[in-house]
Amino acid sequence: MPSYVIVGASRGLGYQYLKTLSTNPSNKVIGLVRTPASVQSKVSADNLPSNVHILQGDLTDPSSLNAAAAEASKITSAVDYLIVNGAFLPWETAHLTPLDFIGNEQAFIDELNASMSANVAGVMWSINAFIDLVKKSSVKKVIVVSSGMADTELVGTTGITHSVSYAISKAGANMVVAKYAALYKSEGVVFLALSPGFVQTQAEDPNNVPPEVAAGLDALTKAFRKYEPNFEGPVLPEESVKSQLKVIEGITIKDSGKFLSHLGTTRML
Repeated sequence: MPSYVIVGASRGLGYQYLKTLSTNPSNKVIGLVRTPASVQSKVSADNLPSNVHILQGDLTDPSSLNAAAAEASKITSAVDYLIVNGAFLPWETAHLTPLDFIGNEQAFIDELNASMSANVAGVMWSINAFIDLVKKSSVKKVIVVSSGMADTELVGTTGITHSVSYAISKAGANMVVAKYAALYKSEGVVFLALSPGFVQTQAEDPNNVPPEVAAGLDALTKAFRKYEPNFEGPVLPEESVKSQLKVIEGITIKDSGKFLSHLGTTRML
């Protein structure tokens, strides 16, 4: 029975991982969330099967992640796939460029600290908590959900200058992946930083996207066409997760430490 741990499973891609993976009754699917009660209610309302287990765990709280790993060990003796998905993205300042922080330096420092705490340190704490269970598996795959925003070629080609702290922290997460890959190469553990593509996760109902969100998605789509002229726009979480899982299944120890996209290549779109 393949076992999966999804860190950051309350919504968006993380919750979609629960939905997609749980359709296979042989899978054990463990989701870590900050507030289990509300997510468990959602799981029940969506009639997800009994192979889904919700545990409490917070990226910024190492003790909660360690406790979650201890609870997970009661559900599965090994973790085949650890997928670290949770992230911090300050939407209220996501439109700002580096120059917009002139005179607001402390605000940027505070935002960067929060981003690094979740998106870099949180990745480390998650891996540290579950690595012993991963090592007991014959699969041994650790996936960190990254972002095309951390790809320097994409940024340079598109001219996207916003989401500064988020992009910096995701680039940092990619290096964390490389460090762990080097650390565990001799033990056969495969680590991968994986961009999910451009995913529409800002609205629960894809047919009822708020105007301001739709405008932002349209602007990004136009920018991304400078990088990939045939780019059609954001995909829904279900499609992204399906693509990600195909990449995850295909990687081997030769790919450990890499930063790839949902396409399975270094092209982000």
